[in-house]
Amino acid sequence: MTDTARRPVVDFDHHSEAFNADPGAAWGKLREQCPVAWSEHHGGFWIIADYEGNHDVLKNTAVFTTERVTPNSGLNIPSVQVDSELAYPEELDPPNHGPVRRLLNAIMSPTASKALQPRIEHWTTTCIDSIIEAGEGDLLYDVTGPVPAFTTLEWLGFPLDRVIEAAEIMHDTLGYAPHTERWQRAMEKRGVIDGILRQAIAERRKEPRDDAISWLMTQEVNGEPVDDLTIVRLGIVLVGGGVDTTTSLTSSALVHLQKDRALRQRLLDEPGLLEPATEEFLRYYPPLASIARTARQDIDYRGCPIRNGDRILVSRHAANYDPTAFERPEEFIVDRFPNRHVSFGLGPHRCPGSHLARLIFHEVMTQVLTRMPDYELDLDRVEPYPDRGLVQGWAALPARFTPGPRMGGTS
Repeated sequence: MTDTARRPVVDFDHHSEAFNADPGAAWGKLREQCPVAWSEHHGGFWIIADYEGNHDVLKNTAVFTTERVTPNSGLNIPSVQVDSELAYPEELDPPNHGPVRRLLNAIMSPTASKALQPRIEHWTTTCIDSIIEAGEGDLLYDVTGPVPAFTTLEWLGFPLDRVIEAAEIMHDTLGYAPHTERWQRAMEKRGVIDGILRQAIAERRKEPRDDAISWLMTQEVNGEPVDDLTIVRLGIVLVGGGVDTTTSLTSSALVHLQKDRALRQRLLDEPGLLEPATEEFLRYYPPLASIARTARQDIDYRGCPIRNGDRILVSRHAANYDPTAFERPEEFIVDRFPNRHVSFGLGPHRCPGSHLARLIFHEVMTQVLTRMPDYELDLDRVEPYPDRGLVQGWAALPARFTPGPRMGGTS
């Protein structure tokens, strides 16, 4: 199909240097000028860049599938090609998606997530203790990265001495542009996570423990016991979700409060304000900025000829700043209500870890604000991810603060 058959055609590449210089401006320009557009980059794909489009695409799995129809289509598009076996949970649509998703819903429900609060507090205290006496550290590597990683992966049953290794692999996979040297090294190491999970599963088959892997072994999908491959796939999903998205959100909030001192003081003076602030941080800094789908049939969508097999990138970031859905969207309104952001997605693939993410975010922010309220980020050395087309993360957050006492938490 020629360019003239695609309308409108835009020069848009969410992995380019120009885009990453100001992703918000790039998404905003696209939403305002042509919220449905075609780009020839990465083999060609559609971009959906408004609030209405997010609802239309993400809820309609009959037309817009998350399944990997071809090796470089599905959830991973249009950023990376995945050649491993198909059918990761996020690459299944109803009705096949339901039985596997119910497993995730059960172990990540509000009640199940709340049960992890003591471990969230433990790991937050432990990580801040590691730097609090020194009065300096990297808030990404020392706090916002390891807290969600240790919390999630301990609960999963991942060996604690391999948590940081797994976290770094996932960070580099998501935060660096496809086919760069660092991204390539991380992709080559993805098999390490697979191997660690398989070893943990083999150990639990012999000696079950009180962790998610052991629980999954007792469950069924379509009347059959959950097999090892399904547990590995679920584990990789949980590793990916547990080590990057919450890290990105919390890091973004700390950068924001470095610049907005009045808001930092308000959150200190009014602790109850952190709950609505969490939703506004989610809207303002959606960790997963975009998500992909593939058309499974020809459709004329808002005047654009989407064809069977076409790849589609849906911008959560653009949706969260859509003035048709949010009043004064460019402003950070700490107690915004209602706040129907799409940062956790929509439809059957809405993030199952949203409850746990909120709890971790709340605890980390509470302890940082109370234990190091005067933290100062070295903005000359703060580094965002080089590639922010998919995940709006951070590569470094060096900081100084008034030294304080350790609070314990070593088990």
